[in-house]
Amino acid sequence: MSVEVEWLTKDESLPPHCMLMAALPGVGNVGKLFVDTMIESLPSRKLARILHPDLLPHAMLSGNGLLSPPHLSLDSVELPDGKTVVTFTGAGQPLTPRGQHEVACLVLDLAHQSGCPLVLVLAGLSAQPGESEVHMVCASAEYRDELQAKGLAVSVEQPAGGMIGLAGLLASLSTWKGVNAAACITSTIGTSVDVQAADRLARWVSDAFELGLELPIDNTRETAARLLSLMEGKEIAGIDLSEEDAGAAFYA
Repeated sequence: MSVEVEWLTKDESLPPHCMLMAALPGVGNVGKLFVDTMIESLPSRKLARILHPDLLPHAMLSGNGLLSPPHLSLDSVELPDGKTVVTFTGAGQPLTPRGQHEVACLVLDLAHQSGCPLVLVLAGLSAQPGESEVHMVCASAEYRDELQAKGLAVSVEQPAGGMIGLAGLLASLSTWKGVNAAACITSTIGTSVDVQAADRLARWVSDAFELGLELPIDNTRETAARLLSLMEGKEIAGIDLSEEDAGAAFYA
């Protein structure tokens, strides 16, 4: 395989954690905004960089002013109740189906080796204004039954068009790799950064899996602004970036 892991910790493995959250750029960037806000708002540390030759060849300056190669990141995040979540995200994904498959297999192998209880893939589903559903779907009938036994609704109809890219592979290859996985997908009006949908997804996931997570609106607003700057000025839904109206971060 062409994929490589650059470990940034001495253990060179994932720490004990309650779940691995995966979120990549996509419709509304709802999962990525949720995960990025969590990393920036809560105690976190970078565990590893995942490198693949099919990532867009665009090196970026990091926060310390050093040039960083294109990569995807694994981070650990400490939740308010003391639980640890591992996150998997990045600015993009491999541009080829083979590359996406290789990265998905690597992440699932790492999850399996660490005894990860759940890989939770977070994504958005393009919808009309006013729609606010969150759908959860699984690749395993056994795990679907387990979630339903806990009182969680698991969809068998949405997303009707399926899931493409690395997110879809992470969720669907999980059974083959011996990992429990589910995808949580929320409706979004499809703008570049949909803050309302990201907030809805965060609240739904926190309630469903008892994470006790409340992300500060100000931090979400700042994270959304940074994502916007990387997207060359495309639209953010549900947020006003003007200083005059800094408190109106979400719309109802």
